[in-house]
Amino acid sequence: MTVNAEKAAVLAPDDVTFVSGELRPYLADLLAREQAAWKERAGASWADLPEALAAYLGGGKGLRPRFCYWGHALTGEGASPQLLQAGAALELLHTFALIHDDLMDNSDTRRGRPALHRAIAARHRRDGRAGDPDQYGLAMALLAGDLAFSVASRLAAALPAPAVTAWSRMVDELVLGQFLDLAGSARQDRSREVACATTLLKSGQYTVTSPLRIGAALGGVPELPAELVRYGDLAGEAFQLRDDLLGVFGDPRRTGKPVGDDLMSGKPTQVLALAADMLPPYGQALLALAGTSALTPSDAAELTSELTRCGARDRVEQKIRRNVDLACALVDRAVLPSRAGDALRKLALAAADRQW
Repeated sequence: MTVNAEKAAVLAPDDVTFVSGELRPYLADLLAREQAAWKERAGASWADLPEALAAYLGGGKGLRPRFCYWGHALTGEGASPQLLQAGAALELLHTFALIHDDLMDNSDTRRGRPALHRAIAARHRRDGRAGDPDQYGLAMALLAGDLAFSVASRLAAALPAPAVTAWSRMVDELVLGQFLDLAGSARQDRSREVACATTLLKSGQYTVTSPLRIGAALGGVPELPAELVRYGDLAGEAFQLRDDLLGVFGDPRRTGKPVGDDLMSGKPTQVLALAADMLPPYGQALLALAGTSALTPSDAAELTSELTRCGARDRVEQKIRRNVDLACALVDRAVLPSRAGDALRKLALAAADRQW
């Protein structure tokens, strides 16, 4: 480690050091062993899917393992030997969700790089392999997501029973949230009820509340205190609301993914739920096209402008601010180790204020 790297490690928050210094190497070793096992079982030198998955895992904010870390720290106990295992399971589950989400949405990019199915298809073309490159990319990315879920499930199954219960609940909520996202788009459902449920289930609770629960369970706290459940839901909703705004108004050079896809697919976001009540007739006509093949890129750009003009964008920004303020107030009222309270406040702010 260089002098600068050592300095950075000293200055970094404990959760960041945990992710970069312990979790990333643990995941790399885990998937290297997985690849060796694949090659041994398959009898082939080209059993390289775990390697592709390991490469895809690079980047990201590691938010879920970081919340899990502080959930465990609530107890004031030393690090659990299973904290790394839980963090790895959370990162792999998130990777599974991202890969499959890109397949469902037919996305081209993720984190500023080609989506996994696009990258695999490009390599297929470059190497001159037989068959259709795009179909191969889709099939292999699907398998990579399955592998991530399989390894994550294996790790989670070995955790203490209360943590396994929290894990199972989180997976159920994640699947239900993704269902609402897709089915709400198909039905052009603009209700606030569906939008709020989708926000919480698909991302909010899965990003904050459930990782906190799992971490606390590892520390011997089977039930997360009510104030922290509410904190997690508020901070998690703020995280997803920011994601929704970035999906419409963000800079793709910073977000690493296309802007406007949520409008083209008509996702049931709170932005569009508010817009359904606030847009003038011209904007309503554009909103009715969202999620249909009739919406052109120029229509999507005009709808984006209408969302600002009608005040829907500002309303979501206000809700993000309100959620973060309430979440931080709940942390202030809870009985927590001081370092955990400080970290949870900072994480709530970071999740809501990010630009990517």
